[in-house]
Amino acid sequence: MTETLSTIPSGVVGSSPATLRLINSRAILDELFRGDGVSSTVTELGRRVGLSRPTVEAALADLVAEGWVREAEAIATPNKAGRRAKRFRADASAGSVLGVDLGLHGIVGVLADLRGEQIARVDEVYPNLASAEQAWTSVQEVVRRLTPAAGAGRVLAATFGVPAVVDRSGAIDYTIAVPEWVERRVPGRIQDLFPTATTFFDNDAKLAATAETMWGGLRGVRDALYLVMGRQIGAAFLVDGSLARGAHGAAGEVGGLASTGWPAAPARLEARIPSDMDLESVMAAAGVGDTAAQDVVRALAADVAVGVAQLVATLDPEVVVVGGEVLPAAPVFCAALTEAVAPLLRRPVPIVPSSVGRDAVARGALARSLTHVRSTHMGLGG
Repeated sequence: MTETLSTIPSGVVGSSPATLRLINSRAILDELFRGDGVSSTVTELGRRVGLSRPTVEAALADLVAEGWVREAEAIATPNKAGRRAKRFRADASAGSVLGVDLGLHGIVGVLADLRGEQIARVDEVYPNLASAEQAWTSVQEVVRRLTPAAGAGRVLAATFGVPAVVDRSGAIDYTIAVPEWVERRVPGRIQDLFPTATTFFDNDAKLAATAETMWGGLRGVRDALYLVMGRQIGAAFLVDGSLARGAHGAAGEVGGLASTGWPAAPARLEARIPSDMDLESVMAAAGVGDTAAQDVVRALAADVAVGVAQLVATLDPEVVVVGGEVLPAAPVFCAALTEAVAPLLRRPVPIVPSSVGRDAVARGALARSLTHVRSTHMGLGG
């Protein structure tokens, strides 16, 4: 049989027997994790990957020893006598990954197995997490509630989405929204929560856009704008199919420019909220047709319209996707924003709600964690 290799781990060079065995085992591991979790026999794996039976058996022995693969229960074959064929499946419980949306007014955390299947989720809304100590206390509580979840293996990677500019090295460069977090070493303390895992930080809008490209309305889109709208306002964009980061991680960070109308928009939004309501209840009410609440949402759209038009004119996106705190009232917001932006543009652009929803940042963070585990721990090259 001619043996073809489907996966070459990053950084692996040479053709020694040990190197070829490693490459073969990664090909098998990649195949098992790409599947739907159904177990496979040696013969089935060999056919799919293009490797001989002895090669597959040797690779599986290595992978079982490493803990990434386990032998599954044999399946009875009607009308066939003799010993049942051994079956193997990827062990998605061999570790877990964490994705956290750490925002100024709430935290969403998702723990998943190595297939990305959700094990546990925590969603907490807070009046204000600008205080470093309040943020630190809340993060500890969320992590404590997530990590003991039944069925979760050791956390191998954790990614936190934050309202900050994060540079290419993963360091927080600056933040207007929560400067006290950096001054009081909140990121460093978060890393200390995971002594055996790798911890990453990334910009919340960029992670949300990542999730939208993988599971939502930006799948297959080449050029797009993603907006975070609410008490936090931000933007991220795809250019020719890739997430734009910029030289210092600041691509899309126009929220501090007075000409966009964005710096004053969050305060204006909060000032419009009735004294007997909070933002969450206003957005929920707008979503079910409350006229006064919808006026608040439309006013926010008017406040940010010039900045959105500037980004649209610069990027020429196929679509604009809206996420953030406006999501419960997203149809109202998107319609109002479309009406406000259209006269400022040469041609109209669709403005639509996020289809990933409130978990967009956390799920984008999960994707970042999974990519690291596949590349660094499994040797699958990302």
